[in-house]
Amino acid sequence: MDDVLTHIPQRTCIGCRQREPRSALVRLVAQQHTVAVDADGVLPGRGAWLHRRRDCLNRALASRACSRHLRTAITDTSGLEEWFDLGSSGAVLEEATKKAGRKPMGAQ
Repeated sequence: MDDVLTHIPQRTCIGCRQREPRSALVRLVAQQHTVAVDADGVLPGRGAWLHRRRDCLNRALASRACSRHLRTAITDTSGLEEWFDLGSSGAVLEEATKKAGRKPMGAQ
């Protein structure tokens, strides 16, 4: 019984449209007219999935895929671009969650 198959959730990148395991992508959520990176996958609201690569982000921004998939007008993507430029580090994400009035995961 060691050969039991387990289900691995698949998601589609909104930039390159390739299907990958959920763990290979990062979730985006709309917060008013901006996009927030939801690395833990716990923020409420409609989500869209994107590879952690700048080229996928550029494609998604050029085709307005964020607005289309999140079903809201996105006017500010500076926080999202900054997150990708900093190498997907947690510092920007932590700052964004503080601004949203939430504690980062693991905070007591």
